[in-house]
Amino acid sequence: MPAEGRGPRLLTLPAADRCLCWALRAANGRQLGVGVRAYRSEAELAEAVRELIIERAALRCTVGQSEGRLWVWTAYLPVRSTRPGAGEAVPVARSARGYLRRDQCQAGVEGFLAGLQWIGQELRRGGRDGHWPW
Repeated sequence: MPAEGRGPRLLTLPAADRCLCWALRAANGRQLGVGVRAYRSEAELAEAVRELIIERAALRCTVGQSEGRLWVWTAYLPVRSTRPGAGEAVPVARSARGYLRRDQCQAGVEGFLAGLQWIGQELRRGGRDGHWPW
């Protein structure tokens, strides 16, 4: 287990039109993943990230090649509706960069999921006082 305060961090980043987005970074500063959406407020962003952390066990991650032939991953949360035709799973995160090999991309997925797990454990233990950014 990493030392207190030495684990992954969720960071708030500026986006277009005065919106915000997030990135998950490892303790060494390497980006593990980034959010797909931009949010209008910090409260909206924090709520989306809380949902991601709480629902992380339901994430479905896909690996594929980009137009540039690099391997990338995308994480999806299932739609929360029992209505027929409610829609597909919603993309919530993606790789922060492209990978040369599929196995490197899969390792990137595993690093992202492990980072979410670590942050979830920190929040349960009361680490970082439950305040954004985590």
